[in-house]
Amino acid sequence: MRLTYIRHTINRSGAFPNTWQQRGAASLIVSLLILALITFVTIYTSKTIIQEQKISANDYRSKQAFEAAEAGLGLAINYYSEDPDVDSNNVLDGLVDTSGDGAGDWNLDTDGDTVNDSHTYIVGGSNRVIVTATDLSDNMTILRITSQGFSFDNTATRTLVQDISTVNPLPNTPNNPFTTRSTVLITGAATIHNPEGHSTIWSGGNVDLGSNNATATEVADVTDPDYPGCMDYAWTHPSHCSVIQSSNRVTVGLDVIENDSNLANLSNTGFFENFFGVPPTNFRESMVTLDTTAANANTDVQLATNEIIWVEGDTAFSNNTTVGCKTVVTGGNICANANTKPSIMIINGNATFSGTVQFYGIVYVTGSITITGSTTVHGALVGASTVSNATGGSLDIWYNSDLLERVKRNGPLGSSAGSWRDFI
Repeated sequence: MRLTYIRHTINRSGAFPNTWQQRGAASLIVSLLILALITFVTIYTSKTIIQEQKISANDYRSKQAFEAAEAGLGLAINYYSEDPDVDSNNVLDGLVDTSGDGAGDWNLDTDGDTVNDSHTYIVGGSNRVIVTATDLSDNMTILRITSQGFSFDNTATRTLVQDISTVNPLPNTPNNPFTTRSTVLITGAATIHNPEGHSTIWSGGNVDLGSNNATATEVADVTDPDYPGCMDYAWTHPSHCSVIQSSNRVTVGLDVIENDSNLANLSNTGFFENFFGVPPTNFRESMVTLDTTAANANTDVQLATNEIIWVEGDTAFSNNTTVGCKTVVTGGNICANANTKPSIMIINGNATFSGTVQFYGIVYVTGSITITGSTTVHGALVGASTVSNATGGSLDIWYNSDLLERVKRNGPLGSSAGSWRDFI
């Protein structure tokens, strides 16, 4: 055998000829591991970015819903601070005026008892809000506003709740139509009606009904078939009781209370506080919505509705003046219920009513009252000094507890402390 054959079967390094082809295996394995690691990192990063985008989008939608709820809350507070019962039907208004009469009327019955007790407002466009207002009181002075806002795609919602309340400007409502701390002298014609009770005049001094045949007082008739329920006119009964004459120029009945020392001994400030709860100065600073002077009173108070009016100085009303009604009332006409928006008018001085005056609400005069014209008051008249009705003058007072309750809504509106929350 020749040695040259062996040299052709074994290479110089002593290895078999195919062994050099296996040298790249380790590099391939490392490369695959790095590629797998990069792929894993890429997928994880992508998921993180997507998650962050979702969180950001959810936060954006949540802010949209919150802003919509805030807008709805502000809308409700603004509407109800003006007048919660524009149509004067003793039912809390909704926030949407579907009839075009200026009063919100989109009301919902949420509990199936046929009573409209919640009121919904929906804002058009990509964002919407549902606002529900509930009367927590008997006279719309405390309201709970629930505002539910939605994002543009309705996937996010936020709900805000806040109670708003009206500061009561008349904490002690008069129980009879005519109250004075001093004397009453009637020489003209006067009729005092109280279909809701059995008292008409409460005075700290003498009451002289004069000699006019047209002067009389009238109280609720106990023979009325609906008596005594008809006396509770304000909220539960559809009409007043029928009335019967109690006092006249000849006979003074039990409905007239005179020479009451409890009234006579009060100071001017004490007498004022008895009805309004605070001294006159504080009341003027915090409650009054229309502050005018005696010179401008005839013009400024005309058709003043839902107002707390302060007239400074001795005042003479010589025009055809209507206060507490949206339309001028003349003669023996009465303001329509839908137009009746009772006001509080305080005259800080003496008052002379020489024109034709129609007033709905309560009139309070710190000085004397002199009536030489035709004066009609629906609600109550209160005087801190002498009240006189001169020959030729005419005074007609109709006690109305409904109007006196409604003037309590005229006070400033504020948020109840601690009532705001972003959960139900």
